[in-house]
Amino acid sequence: MSISGFFCSCFFTGLVDVKICFKNAVNEFQFSRTIVNCMLFTHQIEKPMKFFRFVLLFAGLMPATLVLGQTLEEQLRTLGLDSLRSFEISRDGYTEAWELFISQPLDHDTPDGKRFQQRVILRHRDFNKPMILVTEGYAAHYGLSPRYDDELAARLETNLLVAEHRFFGRSVPDSLDWNQLNLKNSTADLHRITTTFKELYTSSWLSTGISKGGQTSIYYRYFYPEDVQASVPYVAPLNFSDEDERVYHFLDTVGPADCRERIHQIQRRLLADQEVFRPMFADSVAKRKLTFERVGGIEKAFEYNVLEFSFAYWQWYPIPCDDLPQADADSSLIFKTFAAAAGYDFFADQSIASYEPFFYQALTEMGMYNYSLEGFDDLILYVKEPNFYHAVPKDITLVYEPTLSENVAEWLKQYGNNMLYIYGAYDAWSSTAVQTGEHTNAIKLLLPFGSHSTRLRHFPEEVQQNALLRLREWLDYLPEE
Repeated sequence: MSISGFFCSCFFTGLVDVKICFKNAVNEFQFSRTIVNCMLFTHQIEKPMKFFRFVLLFAGLMPATLVLGQTLEEQLRTLGLDSLRSFEISRDGYTEAWELFISQPLDHDTPDGKRFQQRVILRHRDFNKPMILVTEGYAAHYGLSPRYDDELAARLETNLLVAEHRFFGRSVPDSLDWNQLNLKNSTADLHRITTTFKELYTSSWLSTGISKGGQTSIYYRYFYPEDVQASVPYVAPLNFSDEDERVYHFLDTVGPADCRERIHQIQRRLLADQEVFRPMFADSVAKRKLTFERVGGIEKAFEYNVLEFSFAYWQWYPIPCDDLPQADADSSLIFKTFAAAAGYDFFADQSIASYEPFFYQALTEMGMYNYSLEGFDDLILYVKEPNFYHAVPKDITLVYEPTLSENVAEWLKQYGNNMLYIYGAYDAWSSTAVQTGEHTNAIKLLLPFGSHSTRLRHFPEEVQQNALLRLREWLDYLPEE
């Protein structure tokens, strides 16, 4: 008997235990091919598709929402998702891509209260493949680019779901209740997304994120440890303060000593010759239409950027140490080096407006760094007490609460299994990296000379392959022999 005949005879010949019959068929034959053949078989004998679906459901071999013959769009709508929009993609392997919105409670402790629409971006390959969930920490507009892909989804050939963070991008409530921008709510958003999509994507799940998205992935795993089988946070700090002092130690010890000293002397030159460099800074930001009212004016903005120089340099490592100019170099070269590392817009009103939710989270739960004036206090004219409170919503009293991050750090050491952490050794954010402990199977990869742009693909091929194999084991998704 053909496979389609054997499979379909389970419900056409009156066998009593349909479930056992179906599972025997699956054990002996390729399930996906059987489904197709049986669909053709049932069509040929004009049996109703509804009956075929009923038997599959009875046998426990198909999710309740997965209806044979329905399009992906129709199946997504059965989940209660709305405002679906397909878009073109140019990456191989995916068959469809959708931008959609899921209704979320503003406060998950009050599910019947105010709600907002959270953007989720789906790239679909196959319902039988795992799902990579990107726990974005900011806006997710990049997910609509035709050429976008996540490196793990590409390497493992999985489905891909990008969840935009609440209060960012198009996932902003009509009225901003800042008290509801907290990790309990943002991880509950992710839990609700995962629970919803698991009705269609029933294979294993992996969460991942970069920088603040990596932090979000860590907290998500803490609050909902059973939601995913594995997590890969990239360059994700775990801070314990709104002024984590581990950053100061890092900046005092990272890289070659002569490189650190050259950076320090460049900063001193910029501050000592403000009458030269501040007009250059003002001219550059004017061309970019940047303003600095919230930080307190162009004078403070310039000094803040100089203080930011060392952190930003190691975070992004835009210029090799050997190529840094001496502090007495031509002023144009000094300014070019300064701009390459610190940029212009970190303290601009336009940037703060976009990242205000980040600063709120950093100064209440997720932690931040600050600037030491040691070695500069004789040259600083305007920024006498550096902080980031100019970047948070007005008329809001902030209190940083370290307990959650401290609890997460201890939990990760004891229970944080199936976690792959990826860091760059030169990245200033690695100063507050997760410490894995000795009681889990977690892996931490540290790329020598790596910056905040460090990804798995930057490691040697053997390291990459070992990491991918471990992820496949955690996901129970080993390649076919």
